[in-house]
Amino acid sequence: MRFPYTFPPLFHRAVFALAYASPACAADETAFEPVRAELVAEHVALVPGGTSSLGVHLRHAPHWHSYWINPGDSGLPTTLAWSLPAGYTAGEVEWPVPKRFDVGGLHNIGYEGDVLLPVALKVPADAVAGSNAPLAVTVKWLACREECIPGKATLSLELPVAREMPRPDARVAAAFTTARLAQPQASAWSGSAHDGGARIAVRLAGAGLPSTSARLDAFVVQRKVVGNAPPSIRRDGDALLIEAARSEYFTRAPVDLDLVVTTTDGPAPRGWHVRVPYAAGTAPAN
Repeated sequence: MRFPYTFPPLFHRAVFALAYASPACAADETAFEPVRAELVAEHVALVPGGTSSLGVHLRHAPHWHSYWINPGDSGLPTTLAWSLPAGYTAGEVEWPVPKRFDVGGLHNIGYEGDVLLPVALKVPADAVAGSNAPLAVTVKWLACREECIPGKATLSLELPVAREMPRPDARVAAAFTTARLAQPQASAWSGSAHDGGARIAVRLAGAGLPSTSARLDAFVVQRKVVGNAPPSIRRDGDALLIEAARSEYFTRAPVDLDLVVTTTDGPAPRGWHVRVPYAAGTAPAN
């Protein structure tokens, strides 16, 4: 999932405590950190001309969360700024399915516990086998409970370049497996989004629609289109109907609506991505 974002309209309602390291606090090893970040690689080496999986592993303290690409009513998505050798390129964050948090009436969207944010790293074909590639990323996040603490870390990793496909790193294999299972899967569903003014309705049809008994939620990637409270989700014949209030900050209708439908009915959250045309003034297609 790779989409642009802008600052949230309700960001000013969060209460902040500054968490960036300063000379006074850097030496205090007991200082509370709501989020700890680590840069990890799925394999122990890189291959010339290949693509490798990196990940920023975020570990949240209990009751704290960070944010999805659309953070909801308040907050900021986690950002990554890379410093790589010449010819190396890092892709966008492949966002896992998020969850919704109710914080004093504000509905935030993001992650808690342990989460891995995967990124694809392209290695140039002229990378020299036997050399080392220094990789670094500056990660910025916002961690919230009732109060919010911004965080920043510059993380680094040096990987050798090998002639043949290297073995996975056993220490992080499970985290990458979990992250892949948490990726929204592309769906073949068809549908449409209808803007009725006060509410927006999305009608989905197609094989493999989840049951409404499966603890469903739905998240819109674009910001300031729908409100961030939980939507109404119900069956309408063979179709799935998702309805939410239109955002009070709505300014412009998108051409298409990107939707992530999720379920927590299972050992781990799962999700599907669907893109539907957006229309105002007409009923959603049956």
